[in-house]
This record gives sequence, structure tokens and C-alpha cells, in this order.
Amino acid sequence: MRPSQQHSQPILLAKAVAEHFEHLSRSLYSLSFCHGLNPAQWNALRFLARANPGARTMSAFSKFHVTTKSTASQTIAALVRKRLVRKARDPEDGRVVRLDVTNKGLQLLQRDPVNCLVSSLAGLPAERLRTVAESLENLARSVAANGARRRDR
Repeated sequence: MRPSQQHSQPILLAKAVAEHFEHLSRSLYSLSFCHGLNPAQWNALRFLARANPGARTMSAFSKFHVTTKSTASQTIAALVRKRLVRKARDPEDGRVVRLDVTNKGLQLLQRDPVNCLVSSLAGLPAERLRTVAESLENLARSVAANGARRRDR
């Protein structure tokens, strides 16, 4: 193999992996238009179901999902209208509105379209799954940092 080919192999592999990520993302996105929800609503429902009680707020949701408070508010409002989420004032701080998933929302999460990916990942050996998880976490941080640098230009 020539030196120029040796250098290009990691780049070619990285490009192929990136294209697989894009394809997987698009597939999951398409699958997430179901059971009367859109992908943003599924994301919000998942976030609220797993977040600790102190993080179940509009601000925490919008920050975690890197979206505006207006967009987050519209997404949550749709879930409230569908009775999948309920809003309640924090008894200790009346300025804060807490968001909780209702029983109906929890039942719907059992039909979450992301579960098809969960099933596939669950079939991996534990050590390989840990490696995938660590790699994805590092990639997410790197992409976020690169995105922040591009916005600052």
C-alpha cells in the first residue's frame, strides 16, 4: 500500500461510518412519526421519563436537547394536550413548572420506535456495548464542540 493510501484509509473508514450514522438517524427519524407523535415529541417524552425530578422542566429539556425555549414549549404543549405529560407548579418554588409523564405517556413509551434499536443493541456482547456507548459519548461531545466552534466564527 502506498503512503498516500495508508493516510486515506482512516479517512475513508470514518466517512463510511459517518454515512452509516446518517442513514441510521434518518431511519429512526422516519420511524418516529407514529402513534400520533413526531420525533421531537418522542424525544421529550423519553427525556421526561428518565430525568430526575429536578430536571423535569422546560429549561432543562430545551438545554439538554439544544433547542430554543419556544420550540421546547410547543413540543411540551402538544404532549400536555395529548395527556401524555402534565404540568404542575413546584410546591417549594412557585415560579418553577414541573413536567411529569402521565400513566398514558408511560404506556405509550412501551411502543417507542427507538425500542427497535434498543433490541438490536441489547444483542451485542456487554463489553462491545460498553465500547459503543463510550465511543458515541465521545463522538457526541466532539461534534457538539465542533459545532460550537463553527457558531463562534
